Order: sequence, then structure tokens, then C-alpha cells
Amino acid sequence: MSTLSQLQQQINEAEAKVNELRKKLDEERKTERTQAIAAARELIKTHGLTASELGFSGKAPAKRASSDDKRIVVAPKYKDPASGKTWTGRGKTPAWLATQLAAGRTKQDFLI
Repeated sequence: MSTLSQLQQQINEAEAKVNELRKKLDEERKTERTQAIAAARELIKTHGLTASELGFSGKAPAKRASSDDKRIVVAPKYKDPASGKTWTGRGKTPAWLATQLAAGRTKQDFLI
């Protein structure tokens, strides 16, 4: 039967092997990822694909306000260049935009 020190030595050796295998696995994953990125770039370049054709809209998905609140947070659509205030385009028109619209400007002038 093995002594306690021999068992501890076997455990240490096994842990060292596991760490070594984990490092090799990480290196393999990095290599495969690099190759996959290169292949994807080549296909995109060869076929002249765009982000929208691949399903990437460039916009972040809508987020919920909180787990209890079921409303969807909407990204701002209009921005006041003077103050930096924004408006989603929903609800009552804010005062800063109403003033600009009364002065003859259009909502399109303030699109983000």
C-alpha cells in the first residue's frame, strides 16, 4: 500500500499534467479561432458580403429596463447638439425639440 507522501506526489503529478493539458487546449482553441476568423474574412471578401447580409444590424438589441419592469428600453433617435439631450421619438415632444421645430427646423435635422 502507498504511503501518504507517495499519494500526495501522485496528486501533484496529476495536477501538473492537467495544467499542462489545459494550456495545450487553450493554445489549440486560440489557433482554431484565428484560423476561423481568417477563413470567415476570406469568404466575406470573396463574396462581397455586408454586415446586414450576415444579419448584423450594427445596433445593440433592445434591453429591458429591469427584471420587474416589462417595458423595452428604446435607443434615442434624436439629439440636441447644443445640450446633448436625447429623445426616443416616443411620447410628448421635448421642449428643446419643440422650440427648434417652431423655428422652422425639421426632426431630420436632429437624427442621431
